Amino acid sequence: MPRHQERTPNALARGTAKTDDIERARDAASTVEPQTARVRRQLDEVEATAESIRQEVGALKTAVARDDRVRPSRSVR
Repeated sequence: MPRHQERTPNALARGTAKTDDIERARDAASTVEPQTARVRRQLDEVEATAESIRQEVGALKTAVARDDRVRPSRSVR
């Protein structure tokens, strides 16, 4: 009977991930993907996220500016 660590790669996980499982997955991922490639991929993900945020902020600013033109601000007494 195979031990817990010797499960097949397609075996379904049951319950929460254990620290050893997480460490083993990280080690396996780092050996497959060289560090430079991993850093480049992470940088690409961060840059894509930043661009998405810039676009959302621009859309919000446009909506606020449009709303300000439609409803003039009320003066404070």
